[in-house]
Amino acid sequence: MTAVTADASLRFGLIIVEGEDVVRLGLWTGIQQQLGIEPLVFHDSHGLMTYLANTPLDKEHDPWIVLCDAQLTVNDAATPWLWQWLKQHYPTVRVILTVRPAALELVPLAQQVGVEGIYYRNTALGDLLRGILAIAQGEIVHAVTLPPPPLSVLFPNPWDRWRYRVLHQGMAEMEAWLQALDQHLGRASLSPLERLVCEGRHREIRAARWLVSRFLPQPRHVPAAPLVAPAPPQVEIISQLVDRCLQRMQSDLLNLTSRPLELEVLTLKQRQELLYTILRQWDLLVRTLQAIPPSMEFLQQRRDRLLFDLWEQSLREFFRPYRFILGSDSDLIEQLLSERETVTTVYLKPIPFVAEILAHLLSQQPLVIHQQSYRYSTAAALEILDALLDHWLLTVANGIVYPLLNRCCYSEIVQQTFFQPHYASMREMERFRNALSWHYRWQRWVKEPQNIFESRLVLLRLTERGIQELALTVPRQQELLELEGIPYALTLALEARDALAPPVRAVVAWVGKGVVYLLTQVIGRGLGLIGRGILQGIGQSVGSGWSRSEASKSSSKPEGMKY
Repeated sequence: MTAVTADASLRFGLIIVEGEDVVRLGLWTGIQQQLGIEPLVFHDSHGLMTYLANTPLDKEHDPWIVLCDAQLTVNDAATPWLWQWLKQHYPTVRVILTVRPAALELVPLAQQVGVEGIYYRNTALGDLLRGILAIAQGEIVHAVTLPPPPLSVLFPNPWDRWRYRVLHQGMAEMEAWLQALDQHLGRASLSPLERLVCEGRHREIRAARWLVSRFLPQPRHVPAAPLVAPAPPQVEIISQLVDRCLQRMQSDLLNLTSRPLELEVLTLKQRQELLYTILRQWDLLVRTLQAIPPSMEFLQQRRDRLLFDLWEQSLREFFRPYRFILGSDSDLIEQLLSERETVTTVYLKPIPFVAEILAHLLSQQPLVIHQQSYRYSTAAALEILDALLDHWLLTVANGIVYPLLNRCCYSEIVQQTFFQPHYASMREMERFRNALSWHYRWQRWVKEPQNIFESRLVLLRLTERGIQELALTVPRQQELLELEGIPYALTLALEARDALAPPVRAVVAWVGKGVVYLLTQVIGRGLGLIGRGILQGIGQSVGSGWSRSEASKSSSKPEGMKY
């Protein structure tokens, strides 16, 4: 990195407001070494506001520049963001924002209120220092570009959208060919014949490009959304959710469910730290979206992206101190991020009611689950939000531990740092990984289709004892229609069983009654008559034998003697 040096005649004051210790230290060191000034450093917006309330800014160091994260908030309903508050109360102070990908919605509003500098959060230190010097000299530097609107907005008609994709791809290929031909024609060693052929091909491609451009559909004009001041953040209910969740995290976080959880391999300290990190990032995500409360359509369209950003930021934050734990040439975070596709499919997409939760928190829309409406900030709404938030956090936590198990579970340093001693044995680790693999196969092919068919949703819940399962009854008709293959065949088998069970039970009951009648009324009576006859025959034979015995005794008695 090329060193940046400040002009000796340039005088300005610099304030850094940064919550992450590593970033704050890096900025302070780089600015002091390369710009030769010692900035004022604060951990949060409250520290800066307290300092400004008690100490006026030194006029000798004008202009003053504040470098801060775009998501820092203040306790002010009219200006909920720190940079808004600074521009409102200290209009001469110049502000530089660092913006995360999930906070790009703040950029138009920051431009409107007159923020002088806007940079991506991961901007190189050298570029950021050059921007500080330029802004100190009065320039405005906005290095963040907003993403273009999606094709579904530019081309509402599906046919136009398909044509645009196909023709735009062809136009890109033709541009690549033209650039290649321009480079080839620039060579002095071409023969006249070869040059003639290449020029002809160049003309043909340009003509084809012109013709294709005539059929390229024009995007619909999207009017710029009016920039309005953000509504005051609903800090109360969000703070309640966070506080209640923190209390539930004080347990031992034991796995009391019927399934294995990736989270259980970590030590208790690491489990709690990981959940704290995810909860902190979730809080930042909600506060970012509060700047301009988005519509339900926007939340549904950006749902997967918001979940991925939460997972990625939480992973980076949690593993930041251990980034080079495997060696200076091995980046642990980049290794773990390579599993993003599997994590998105297996862990993030099944998380339920993401858009509904955010719409409830941001726009105070009623939370509707299974035809039951939960009004904003009621006790019933808090209960269901607690359960959904627990499942959200635990699922993201499992999605963060999964790449560690899949990539580095046999590393000795990783085992010593993250895992419980019980899983240091290779046999135990393999047994646990096999259990996880079997669980997700069974869940995918059998359990989840059965839950969908029975309109049952199983959530992971934090309780005082540990992690437990909670079953909700919610309609899942859309998911049922999307099933195919073996899961769909399983639902058909369940439906066939349900359809055949009543008549089969009736037939079995009828046959059972017939068997009982046959055994008791027919065979039983017959056996009873037979037994009765046997007893009567035995009685008669005994009686006749007794009579003969008495008669023989009487006939054999001697007559009396006469005198």
